[in-house]
Amino acid sequence: MQPRIAVPQGDLGGIGPEVALTVLARPELRSRCRPLLLGHRASLEQIAEECGIVVELQAVPDAEAGFAAAAGDAIPVLELECPPPHDEPGAPAASFGRAAIEAVLRSGSMCLEGRADAVVTPPIHKESMRLAGFAFEGQTQIFGELSNSRRYGMLACNGNLRVLLATRHMPLREALGRLEINLIAKQIRIAFEAAHNDLGIANPRVVLAGLNPHAGEYGAFGKEELKILEPAIEMAEREYGFRAAGPAVPDVVFSEGAEGKWDIVIALYHDQAFIPLKLLGRDRAHTLFVGGKILRVSPMHGSAYDIARTGQAEAEPFAFAFDRMLEYVARRSETKQGASQS
Repeated sequence: MQPRIAVPQGDLGGIGPEVALTVLARPELRSRCRPLLLGHRASLEQIAEECGIVVELQAVPDAEAGFAAAAGDAIPVLELECPPPHDEPGAPAASFGRAAIEAVLRSGSMCLEGRADAVVTPPIHKESMRLAGFAFEGQTQIFGELSNSRRYGMLACNGNLRVLLATRHMPLREALGRLEINLIAKQIRIAFEAAHNDLGIANPRVVLAGLNPHAGEYGAFGKEELKILEPAIEMAEREYGFRAAGPAVPDVVFSEGAEGKWDIVIALYHDQAFIPLKLLGRDRAHTLFVGGKILRVSPMHGSAYDIARTGQAEAEPFAFAFDRMLEYVARRSETKQGASQS
């Protein structure tokens, strides 16, 4: 059976819906999986018309009916329960956040219930989420809490460079304040488990990036490497049996990852990870939710409110993320089959 892929409509105020519709309209994609959009059909049809996307949508009563649709049928849409947003695109609005969160939560629940195999998520604007009353720092937290996982994270990938974020969407001062031995040791464990379970790497090479210039240079430029990072590496080996390299010089280790020296680099805060990742380009990049039962991939870009409905949105990053998702689904299926036969 072809993989069943749930696709939340994304943030209706930004480019998420239009890039998702563009990719889902491609016959080649429909021949490889069974996609199901979760959103507002009328809103999506209006966006398609405004953006010149030739696509036909059909309402379905439930997920099972949606995944049963044939490749040549109209793309199935499972209607959300919240009212369709009527705010103008291009600026944050509570209605956008409310609809986006419902779609994400329902798609994740479908995976946990075994009614979908994976989720590919368009971006969501954080301010719209907050205006709707949700305090999530991002979609990673949504899927982590939904799956009731004790340890989860976001693995950002671009070519050979794969980066696990120890902290994600928060002020830099707050992120630095959260760095402590137990947290970092836990991130090392998550990195090794993600390499084994999601990337299929038997003996992963994992390295922890340092925080300070020259990784502190033995305390000359900061004590965090000596007081937090090195003890965390030792704790992860002692408690979990995983030995990471590092702390490595931050201005060197990411280029080493891009060259293939490391399978996963652990970054300590958001921009330490994403500046090198995005310097490699966004068209062939994606993020993967790790550490939970939900298989979720997203492109590595934001909602881009400033170009919504202008025809400037590029759909290839979403298409690339979708392709990577199908690879992850196939790998997970092969792993399950191997385990059942052993």
